[in-house]
Amino acid sequence: MELGRVTSAIQGTGNGSPISGSREAPLSSQSIASAHRWLQLWNTPDLAAQTTIEWSPRMTRSLGRCYPERRLIRLAAFLDEADNALLEEVLCHELAHLAAHELHGTSTGSIRPHGPEWKTLMRAAGYEPRTRMPAPPNAPKPQPRRRRRGRYLYLHHCPLCQLSRAAKRVVRRWRCAACLTAGLDGILDVFRRAL
Repeated sequence: MELGRVTSAIQGTGNGSPISGSREAPLSSQSIASAHRWLQLWNTPDLAAQTTIEWSPRMTRSLGRCYPERRLIRLAAFLDEADNALLEEVLCHELAHLAAHELHGTSTGSIRPHGPEWKTLMRAAGYEPRTRMPAPPNAPKPQPRRRRRGRYLYLHHCPLCQLSRAAKRVVRRWRCAACLTAGLDGILDVFRRAL
């Protein structure tokens, strides 16, 4: 298992694969041993040498993230100062995603992220499968999300019979029912109005 970009190395337990880190305090030897133990338990010990773990200071809304195709796990940097039990549960959670992907489906969409395969691995590791965990006290407050769309109302207006219909987005398939029954095409003009 590799921890971020290589700046220092510690020999892990289990299969003896090197574990290296890009932050001041790498994973504890207890967390490394637990990771190897879970991978052995799940019959995926080879994942230890193929997995990269990175620490992300940008993560404020989630504790960890797994990218199975890239064999990459990102952990929130504030977990470094959190309770070791929480760090280990998050690490197990993300490693279970990798193991489930390895064991049950390599094609995209073949298994659900928190489906029965993942839950079985979490229970085997001794954790109750859960997707939400309390944030540690040192977790940064997440910034409010920016709105992707402006606040507009779209008026769909029939130029013939003057009927209107409003929506939060443009709906191109809408037609004027009265004009359609009269044998016309019923195409509506769309006007955007700020809220």
